[in-house]
Amino acid sequence: MKNIVNGIFNAMNLKDFSEMEPYMDQDIVFDFPGVEPAVGKKRVLLLLQVILRNYKEIQFDVQHIILEDNKAVAIWSNKGLTKDHTHYSNKGLTWVEFKNGKIVLLSDYFKDTSFTQKKSS
Repeated sequence: MKNIVNGIFNAMNLKDFSEMEPYMDQDIVFDFPGVEPAVGKKRVLLLLQVILRNYKEIQFDVQHIILEDNKAVAIWSNKGLTKDHTHYSNKGLTWVEFKNGKIVLLSDYFKDTSFTQKKSS
């Protein structure tokens, strides 16, 4: 499980989910702050790609992975550059649940959620 969790963040850093996709259950749920949960492998992969389009560069650094039964928590920090060339950084954790060796739930929690707020017009 630890290798799979590390692979999630490696995929984010590379902006390439081809190595992560085989570890995703067909009915995976991705709960990301500020949007409705994505359900199903295709929708989760699409949401991940949409999120990453907001960053010209992004790098995740996983400090700890805590494992228990079929669950894992990854504690991470990230930094990068948004597509409008603004420096970005955040800290958070990702909750991961597994069933039969496949990821069935990804749920993100951030220290700074200001980027999820809707802009007023």
